Amino acid sequence: MLKPCCRRSCQRTPLQTLGCGPLAPAYLLSVMIDYASKHLDPAFIPQLLLKSANQIKGIVWDNIKEFGEKHPTQNSTDQEGELSTPSIQKVSSDLRPLMFWMSNATELLNFFQVKVEAMEKEWEFEAPGDPILSADMDTCSEALAQLDDVIMHTFQQCVYHLTKTLYSLLPALLDTNPFSSEEKEKDKDGAKEEGGSEGGGEEGEDDVSSLPPTVAGLVEVYRRSLMLSREACLSPPLTSQTFGYLFFFTNTSLLNTLLERDGLFSWSRAVQIRTNLDLVLDWLQGAGLGDIASEFLKKLSITVNFLCIPKTRLIQSSWPSLQEDYALLSPSQLHHLLTHYKLGPARAPPTSWTPPPGTELGGEIFESFLDHPPLILPNETPRLDLTQPIPSPELQQEVTRLRSFLWGLDQDELPANQRTRL
Repeated sequence: MLKPCCRRSCQRTPLQTLGCGPLAPAYLLSVMIDYASKHLDPAFIPQLLLKSANQIKGIVWDNIKEFGEKHPTQNSTDQEGELSTPSIQKVSSDLRPLMFWMSNATELLNFFQVKVEAMEKEWEFEAPGDPILSADMDTCSEALAQLDDVIMHTFQQCVYHLTKTLYSLLPALLDTNPFSSEEKEKDKDGAKEEGGSEGGGEEGEDDVSSLPPTVAGLVEVYRRSLMLSREACLSPPLTSQTFGYLFFFTNTSLLNTLLERDGLFSWSRAVQIRTNLDLVLDWLQGAGLGDIASEFLKKLSITVNFLCIPKTRLIQSSWPSLQEDYALLSPSQLHHLLTHYKLGPARAPPTSWTPPPGTELGGEIFESFLDHPPLILPNETPRLDLTQPIPSPELQQEVTRLRSFLWGLDQDELPANQRTRL
């Protein structure tokens, strides 16, 4: 009975399940496991946990495969430029099932951890060292590991494809002059075109239409990502980590591009970049993402602030004072900015910019993408409270369907003359 019950709880697709709440599978499985732990032989529970986790993992692996078929990754056999970057509307729509199951797997992991800890304490008290119970604990650990695997893979898929979409949009932040009348006319034309574009009915309270289109394209990736996490009811810690990764990528990519293009090392270009960056940060602040963005975009912001120093003030500054004021920049990065700063034709850098003897200048000036924040798997109190009334009529219908299904399984095992109607 356990296997068909797990399959029944998980079989509904995200689009169908959203009508009864994004956490419907986690809720149904939690109700089933909670009931089983109270009314069935305790020996069933470890297997029930593992079967539930395996059922979800199988569904997620199918979803990942399906997503990969829609969004193939370019490899060495592909012709360069053959694969175009899909729109954020398309990517976010196709990522919905993965975000949905990441959210459900997270809630189930929290629920499983509570159940396993309770069983572990009970078994240690009743029969410490029992080999059968030890095997049961191994089964429980495997169930937790399977859910860990689901969360890690769905997280990796989501952030990879969102950052892939970001990558093509980031240069506009460095190249667009927000003060140019020509750019403003382009922005007006772009706004008109976007008025009838795909996904126009999904703006909501975090609308980006008031932003210049060159900046709005970038912000739209963050907005769609936020919509995804809200629709899936993703836990706050995982939502924070998702955006932490997106902002880490934004910071690293933009900072490396900026350091590579010394033609941007001037006050006039830096003020343009600062204005564009502030438009993005202001929107993120209004969307409730300001603190995370400020944390991960700090080095980019400080570098742009450095380049925004008026030239007359900068040439009067000394190496020690600049290193103190811009401590986040490594000596090699600060030296690179100063030696390539656009002072004017044939104008040499002032001697006050010279670092003292012995200063380590051989370090890498570019940031590493490998230094991304690690994914910290959740260990929280379950958000699903099974002691409260079922939260929605749609979910009540699902619970009723599950009960009817279980009743049918039970009746099928009885002789025909002993069966009853529900």
